Amino acid sequence: MNDELIISQRSLQEGFEFHYASAEVPTTSLCGTTVIPTQIQPMFWGVDSAIEGRWCERCETLARKRKVPDPGPEDAGYAPCI
Repeated sequence: MNDELIISQRSLQEGFEFHYASAEVPTTSLCGTTVIPTQIQPMFWGVDSAIEGRWCERCETLARKRKVPDPGPEDAGYAPCI
């Protein structure tokens, strides 16, 4: 399975709402919203720009869970770095 994430969007009356989606299924965001893929690179997630839009907090939370590995036994007693 390809775990690469891309930024997709859906149009709103007042602009856009940006979401993370899997590169394998770019038309469904991590939070389940139907979206359209963009050419925005994932490194620009959350950056405010001239585009009127907002960033999906649920997708951000889900993406973090996918990117941060679960702690192993050697990490017992340490708080995760997020």
